[in-house]
Amino acid sequence: MLAAISAVCISCTEGIRENMPDVQAEKTLAEKIVGDMSADNAMKGSLLIMVDEETAERLGNGDEAAVADILSETSASEVASALMVRPKNMAAARKYGLHRWFSVSFDEDIPVRKVAEQMALRPEVESIQYNRLQEQVTDGQAVAFEAVMTRSDAAEGYFDDPWLSRQWNLVNTGDKTVVPNAVAGADVNVKDAWRLTGGDPSVVVAVFDCAVCSMHEDLKDALWVNEAEVNGTLNVDDDGNGFIDDKYGFNFVGCSKITKDYVDGILEGGSFSEVKGNNLNWTAGSGHGTHVAGIIGATNSNGKGVSSIAGGTGNGDGVRLMTCQIFEGTKAASDAQNAAAFIYAADNGACIAQCSYGSSSIITSDDAYINGNEDADIKGSPFENRALRYFLDPSNSNHECLEGNIAIFAAGNHKNPYSSYPGALPYVISVTSFGADFLPGGYTNYGPGCKIAAPGGEYIEGSANETMILSTGVSNANQGSPAADSGKNYQFMQGTSMACPHVSGVVALGLSYAKKLGKKFTREEFTSMLLTSVNDIDSRMTGTKRYYDLGSNSWTDIQLGKYKGKMGTGAVDAWQFLMAIEGTPSVMVEAGSNAKIDLDGYMGEGVAERFDLVVDIDAASRKALGIEADPVVRNGKLEVCCKAVGSGKITISSSVGKDTGMADGIGSMAFSREISIVSRPFATGNGGWL
Repeated sequence: MLAAISAVCISCTEGIRENMPDVQAEKTLAEKIVGDMSADNAMKGSLLIMVDEETAERLGNGDEAAVADILSETSASEVASALMVRPKNMAAARKYGLHRWFSVSFDEDIPVRKVAEQMALRPEVESIQYNRLQEQVTDGQAVAFEAVMTRSDAAEGYFDDPWLSRQWNLVNTGDKTVVPNAVAGADVNVKDAWRLTGGDPSVVVAVFDCAVCSMHEDLKDALWVNEAEVNGTLNVDDDGNGFIDDKYGFNFVGCSKITKDYVDGILEGGSFSEVKGNNLNWTAGSGHGTHVAGIIGATNSNGKGVSSIAGGTGNGDGVRLMTCQIFEGTKAASDAQNAAAFIYAADNGACIAQCSYGSSSIITSDDAYINGNEDADIKGSPFENRALRYFLDPSNSNHECLEGNIAIFAAGNHKNPYSSYPGALPYVISVTSFGADFLPGGYTNYGPGCKIAAPGGEYIEGSANETMILSTGVSNANQGSPAADSGKNYQFMQGTSMACPHVSGVVALGLSYAKKLGKKFTREEFTSMLLTSVNDIDSRMTGTKRYYDLGSNSWTDIQLGKYKGKMGTGAVDAWQFLMAIEGTPSVMVEAGSNAKIDLDGYMGEGVAERFDLVVDIDAASRKALGIEADPVVRNGKLEVCCKAVGSGKITISSSVGKDTGMADGIGSMAFSREISIVSRPFATGNGGWL
């Protein structure tokens, strides 16, 4: 009997021990975990770990003992490099410790946290990360466009795309017969910028989203094309970049190496397995990626569909769009697959990453998101953040006019008083959203982390969807042939997902103009010009606004005061950005008013009063600004009346050094200064963003 009782007691003790949490394992895990440790969106059967340098080298050299060691006393069955292919720039990869990251695999029935705790006890493991699935910034609402009106704006000197007149986000004249709540100038001010550039194929924008439809009539000529794969053999890595059949980009959702090799080739000298992904699948989901791509670079002036910010001038001169597919219907890429997408974009020529995704969680500090954000200390950064840093690194510059690349994220559609991450990070751009009324979209995130605002649209019940953003889409995607009915392949959507590509498009336009001018900038210089090339939005943040919530299908009042100073520096302005790149100062004037511009800040103190100045304006600028009476200089001030909302340039010139006492004496030297005039429905008193 005593023996039986003893056996029962031992059995119970073992059962209790089995179900009790391992306090030491939990403590160690808390010290080593990086990124969001919520398991709600963690990939089952997978975990990411970072090991010390010595272990990374052993694993990279195929040391079977190292493999056995890392898996011992854990539930994991396999370990492999978290890098799917060897990065082209191995020096930058090492700089961010990418070679030290591995994925471990285990049975999907085993809790991820259990394996994480086991791995935390391994002394060679320095960081542990749940392999989370990405979150798309969208409400999933796509409304088909019915082509009931096909008036072209060609007569106004724009492109001949028939539905440009419906794109208030590009050209907002305030015409309420087209958009019921339209306010003139609530757009990206691009129509006059098109006189200077329409884009350039050297600018490649990687769209991190659903796949971009390669068959779309308005996009097929705007795609980044991997010629070796397009002209190559099916199921073969024709260009040797490690990715099979990546004709227009790659589908990273669920992609994997062909072989089951554990750690083939992490370091120099090894060889990676090729990566096979599913075909780009634009039919899954709402066509979100196709819509985003159309805002940036749908082909302009082809007599079809819509216009875009940087889609060229009808001469094949638009920017190019690369698909980095990280969403496929309800499926999403993991952190490791998303990291592979950033490395792919950097290694294959993209200079802009367009990212309409981000965490829905409210995160209030950079350290809480990445556990260390300084260049000198990235020890706690999760794997995909290191890959983002790899993309941004100046040594990976993919455009001749920019040192480094640029990443642009949607601020989020959760109405949170913080930007979502990764967009809130200090080295990327987070975009908030406003509507055709020049007021914040009721869904937009705002506050800390937000950098700049752009049109995102907003559904208003009874508005026939015109207050949303019209762009390319895949309304009949389920039929598998978008080219069959082009009229059904344009859609209305709303969100910071739509605001984000407006900024990507303006950045792409800016790089195109910099190339035209032969100028080069650091990323910091370039983003500084972008963030100071804006229109005032804060002065409108008074009172309340009625907002129609698509989720609850109901109206609600929102207080506008809470957005003041929290939408970023202001509303992005393409013309002002090009002027900043050019080096021409811009001054804001109010349309319809007689403006008096003090020239001391542009010509030098007292110059305008001491010299006879000649004012000249070209015909295109005169028309764009609605200038009827010739501008003049009186008492050191330029007097001008702009009756239209638009942008243009005025040249002020004179001469110095002439010996006025002798007809044949010392001659004069001419000098001049160009000033950009931006006419808006309202303007700040100091004439600028400050």
